[in-house]
Amino acid sequence: MSTAITGPTVAPGLGTLLRRVQLPAASLTATAYPPRLRLTPHTHTGAFLLFVRDGGFLERYGQRSERCDRFTCIYRPAYDEHANEFDDAGAMLTAIDLSPAWVDRLRQAGFAGERFRVQSPFVDQFGDRLDAELAAPDSMSEIVIESLATEVIVFASRLASRSGGRNRWVDRARRLIEEELASPLSLSGIAAAVGVHPVHLARQFRASQGCTVGEYIRRVRVGFARRELVMTDKPVAEIAFAAGFSDHSQLTKTFKRTTGRTPAAYRAQHR
Repeated sequence: MSTAITGPTVAPGLGTLLRRVQLPAASLTATAYPPRLRLTPHTHTGAFLLFVRDGGFLERYGQRSERCDRFTCIYRPAYDEHANEFDDAGAMLTAIDLSPAWVDRLRQAGFAGERFRVQSPFVDQFGDRLDAELAAPDSMSEIVIESLATEVIVFASRLASRSGGRNRWVDRARRLIEEELASPLSLSGIAAAVGVHPVHLARQFRASQGCTVGEYIRRVRVGFARRELVMTDKPVAEIAFAAGFSDHSQLTKTFKRTTGRTPAAYRAQHR
């Protein structure tokens, strides 16, 4: 199998292409977008799955707009017109470009091929697996990526069917965690802030997000640390405190359990 790998390049007015792996029938990319970047309406000639690894943006398409931040995955079909407004912190995105043949096979399996957006900490796990293929592609990467794309689409469909009627306070709880990640967070404190009983919050949050409140807090903090490790030169101990961890060792333990790498190894790989 022939595999082409490229390192960091800058597209003027767009973003920094951190890494690209070109496979025979698809390509994988990791891109960093600068703060407050605005992209006017545009389309892509191919379909792709986009993972928001850190940061976020507002996406407008047709008469609608959607928030896309950490733990978000978007499927955009070919020639889907959209515009983007990136947050104050910018964003780090990884993507799988899907060949027409892949999309056809997914359609034959029952996929409608329509745009979707799904948000869950489990999306982060899919993104970690994609990053692993970006870091060390081999002769099996093509099969791994096609399997990953299929798994994400199945996961998104099932999660959407479970969470279609979720309460607004679930979103408020999620936002509170993301905005106050460095604060001491507890189930009872979050429940009081959004005005529901802790038991009800625990049950509905898991049904809606596919994970517990504690797991979501951990993923948010690790996501923040990941972005700081790649986008800044701050010491790991400083990043640990800013992310809500008690010290360097707690961040290292949690980070390795979540990503399979230490903070130092992750920083070295993505630099």
